[in-house]
Amino acid sequence: MNKIITLFLILLLVNISIAAKRRVVKTYNDPELVFTPKGAIRGIVHDTHRVFYGVPFAKPPINALRWENPVEAKDWRYIKSATQQKPECAQRCNLGDGACSEVGTSEDCLYLDVFTPRNANPESKLPVIVFIPGGAFSVGSGAVPLYDASKFANSSVIFVNTNYRLGVFGFLGTDLLSGNFGFLDQIKALEWVHNNIESFGGDKAQVTIYGQSAGSFSVATHLVSPYSKPYFQAAILSSTPLTIGLKDKSTARGFATRFANKVGCSNVEDIDCLRSKTMDEVLEAQEQVKLQLGDKILDAFTIWSPVVDGDVIPKQPLTAIKDGETHSVPTIIGDVQDEGILFVYLAFKKKVSPLLYPGYLSSMFPLTWGRVLLKYPASGTDARPALARVINDYLFRCSGRYHVNKLVAKQISESSPLVYHYQYNHVKSIGHSFEPCNGHVCHGTELSLFFNSFNMVNEDLEDVEVDLAESLNNYIVNFAKTHNPNQGDLDTPLVWEPVSKSKNRTLVIQDGFELLDKTTVDPKCDLFDSLSYRGYTKNK
Repeated sequence: MNKIITLFLILLLVNISIAAKRRVVKTYNDPELVFTPKGAIRGIVHDTHRVFYGVPFAKPPINALRWENPVEAKDWRYIKSATQQKPECAQRCNLGDGACSEVGTSEDCLYLDVFTPRNANPESKLPVIVFIPGGAFSVGSGAVPLYDASKFANSSVIFVNTNYRLGVFGFLGTDLLSGNFGFLDQIKALEWVHNNIESFGGDKAQVTIYGQSAGSFSVATHLVSPYSKPYFQAAILSSTPLTIGLKDKSTARGFATRFANKVGCSNVEDIDCLRSKTMDEVLEAQEQVKLQLGDKILDAFTIWSPVVDGDVIPKQPLTAIKDGETHSVPTIIGDVQDEGILFVYLAFKKKVSPLLYPGYLSSMFPLTWGRVLLKYPASGTDARPALARVINDYLFRCSGRYHVNKLVAKQISESSPLVYHYQYNHVKSIGHSFEPCNGHVCHGTELSLFFNSFNMVNEDLEDVEVDLAESLNNYIVNFAKTHNPNQGDLDTPLVWEPVSKSKNRTLVIQDGFELLDKTTVDPKCDLFDSLSYRGYTKNK
């Protein structure tokens, strides 16, 4: 009996000793450790910066939490490892090398990655950038090599990459389901930054939200949502397809009904049936939902997207822009030269006859397609180049110009938040993996330069391009620090003037940098302004 008691005491002491080693001993001397209000985490320390991968900002949205609003993550008692990236949210990623997760996919995906300078501490009060990735609201992840933010961290910025639920998982809208789960995930991530980033050395009162493509559309939507307003003080919007618009409730429910039929649930409101399906079954059914006769062709770009519900999202971003009802913050807005090529040539693998071209225009502009045809005539035997120019201008460039002009018109004094505009025209020396984009500047081409992640995605750029990339990153860092891309610790090659009521200035990025007026005289954009962007900017 005594031997048994002795053995029991020994085992008890061993367990206590192991638990004591795992308990958090609060010290700021170990750069691997950060003590957040939720618990301690251990990251990776590099020579110049630290990275904390896979930090949870909400409970896993699985089982009963599938198609529920994000729920606060639980606190943890012991040190949590943050040394490996987590899977990207459920999807079938088609974005290519460096932009798809190397870890895999999962519904358990509400995590973020935090990059900090090596010596950052709770007293540092460094500016913060939160990046929202794109991918048509159906693919994409912040936890990929393309968005490696080491360069930002090396420049004394805290950088946060986040995930959010995608496709059907994020944007299934019915009479009972809001359709805004993915957007609410983004707000939850911003809330997490607000509540936790000071532990990493960040300043919660100096947060810039930054997005590209659907991520940029998300930023535009945060500029409208009252729920997002407390969590950021500046915004960067890159390649925003504003004209596509978010879904209204009726359209969202139509796509949701088709999905329910494809996945084998007779009633779209039968949440138990929907939750009984595996991730792969949901993704397969999602792929089978296509446009039908009577649908609006622009919905094909984002069948699944946030829903204008009158609450979380009060109105269409473009309508809010028209009405002057967006949050007033310092803003950078820009696009790349050939946004439309990627979308048109992926949709049409073979040549499009010029005889068919007017039909495509009439589907987008039912009553005014002839006016658009005069500005964008097709030539030769293939109408795809002309159609790509229409998509480029109508969805991206001209709606971006409209956004800039409306923000500037809203300025009432010299202290009003400034607006900066850019156009990225640099053709990479390495070419493009998608043949129609060779010699052009396609959608997303600029990201590896803005992030300085070209080595991470195996791009062997020329020295002049490396210098270009560093300057681009410096502009963004300065903006995050001072809300002025020219002011800060980092050198920039040219003073980037803001757009004002008296002077239009665009930073044109090609092999170098040049300031030009690219927006005043523009008959094509004037035409789209007069037609309104899908009716969202029409005066009623």
